[in-house]
Amino acid sequence: MALKKAMGILVLSTQAVIGYDYHIQTRDAGLSWGDLSATDYGTIVQERFARARTRETVRAAAQQDGQGLSLWGEASSYGKRLLTGGPSGGEQVAEVQNGEEAPPPVCIRRGNVADC
Repeated sequence: MALKKAMGILVLSTQAVIGYDYHIQTRDAGLSWGDLSATDYGTIVQERFARARTRETVRAAAQQDGQGLSLWGEASSYGKRLLTGGPSGGEQVAEVQNGEEAPPPVCIRRGNVADC
């Protein structure tokens, strides 16, 4: 009995997820509900999986070459370049500071007082 309930929940959940995804894809295509055919929806899903596989293979190949960094590795490398003052770090900061005006101050309003 518990197996039947679990399978029912699984089937219902799967249908709900597919229905919601179909709704999102139909809306993004600018169509109304039911205008996107099943073959077109299947093509969209296959393209998404193909893009994900391509992204993963490129990421894996880059990591094997030693060039690939994780998201946090990329973020830390930006900070490292800015702080080390190397050819791509400190000079970029100086160029930005010399080439652009300072941004306007941000004011935070707390009650009746604006703190800028």
